[in-house]
Amino acid sequence: MKKTAFYSVMLVLLGILMPFNLIYADGSNKIFEGAPCINPPYIIGNYPETTFLFYIPTSGERPMAWKADDLPKGLSLNSETGIISGKVTDAGEYTVTLTATNRLGKDKQQIIIRIGEELALTPPMGWNSWNTFGRHLTESLIMEIADAMVKNGMRDLGYAYINIDDFWQLKERGADGHIQINKEKFPNGIKYVADYLHERGLKLGIYSDAAEYTCGGVCGSIGYEDVDAKDFADWGVDLLKYDYCGAPFGQQEAIERYTKMGKALRATNRSIIYSVCEWGQREPWKWAKQVGGHYWRTTGDIGDHWSNKVIGPGLGVMEITDMNAPLSEYAGPGGWNDPDMLIVGISGTSMSIGGNNKSGCSDEQYRSHMSLWCMMASPLLCGNDIRNMSRETLETLTNRNIIAINQDVLGKQATRSIRADYFDIWVKPLSNNEMAIACLNRSDKLLDVLIDSKTIPGLTANADIKDVWAGRNLGKLSDGLNVKLEPYQCKVYIFSGK
Repeated sequence: MKKTAFYSVMLVLLGILMPFNLIYADGSNKIFEGAPCINPPYIIGNYPETTFLFYIPTSGERPMAWKADDLPKGLSLNSETGIISGKVTDAGEYTVTLTATNRLGKDKQQIIIRIGEELALTPPMGWNSWNTFGRHLTESLIMEIADAMVKNGMRDLGYAYINIDDFWQLKERGADGHIQINKEKFPNGIKYVADYLHERGLKLGIYSDAAEYTCGGVCGSIGYEDVDAKDFADWGVDLLKYDYCGAPFGQQEAIERYTKMGKALRATNRSIIYSVCEWGQREPWKWAKQVGGHYWRTTGDIGDHWSNKVIGPGLGVMEITDMNAPLSEYAGPGGWNDPDMLIVGISGTSMSIGGNNKSGCSDEQYRSHMSLWCMMASPLLCGNDIRNMSRETLETLTNRNIIAINQDVLGKQATRSIRADYFDIWVKPLSNNEMAIACLNRSDKLLDVLIDSKTIPGLTANADIKDVWAGRNLGKLSDGLNVKLEPYQCKVYIFSGK
């Protein structure tokens, strides 16, 4: 058989074996329709001489084939799976041209692979177990989430991390000084799960605490940072969420504890993203990057509700937004403000943050929540049960246009240019001299908001406007854009041109 014919047969088999079309009742999934489109991130950071793993996020009909030109020495692409892997010894910035091809066409996209001392050059994207499942996590759940992320298309919109939160470990450290894995929940161990994810181009996150015990009362890492970091690396962990329950309140003590784990992670043979999770009480935006952190919580825990006017534990979306809004100067490539995880689609089903609120937010409120987190360059770590999602939830989490704003290589957090009684206007500079503008209706009333050169300095009448959620071009700004907002709605636009 000729090589080209063999390759075509393999692509067909891949299309049969990999069940890409799921979710919608009519059997469709728009992520896997049409010609190829290579999605962000378009810049990836990795430490020298550590394992590199990157799945090329690509929407479009399957089967699909990938090609990568000018990969740095040490990396290779599996053209059938779209996974780039290997190790790069020499630090530097490498421009790689990716091509994705299916029967309907092809797409080319240049990406930058930066081998050096920075990770998380765009906000991390993925899933975390806590907000829906709490202590009720298992090995099978994590693997099912991985399968769902491939099957429902989230992986092809850039979601890469699957994070195990609290309760994966036993309460007491083993006699050998190592954290003991809860074998009832993870009978095959953490490395088994990591290998399963890595085979699919996904990455594994894990959780610990800068004290003897975690928030849930199981084993933490204080005094054993080197031991635990090495174990995490040996297991194939790619991200650590490091909590602060049971630790001293003072800022200096927190800096010391987070520094120890930061140094221990960096001393391993892996590129491990480090989440500093001390809830913003000690102003981590001023010091967390210096201790090795890649994103840091700026607020208390989020609840599954729009505002604290609704009874329920945790902060509402509006309260968290207001707390994170003034911190834009501290965010950028390699270090991000983290206003906590996404609650999109939880809809009152949480086993850990639901409380008395059994309904969660409306679909409109969840979409506004997604818009705000993307504008604020926040990590996008969803927490719903992605194995079972409504059409509205899937479309909110996988809108390519809004995700591209979050993943823009410039890495700017939006600033709130107008805070009125009932609405906000947010402005986020983008690469290619573009600008994202979001209009948020905070109220339960219909509102009209005007965007023009007077409300947003720098806009001109010749600016071209794109409605991000609708995916529609609206023409020139001219005398202004009158934005009609439904209750709790957030509309987002991209303005380009002079």
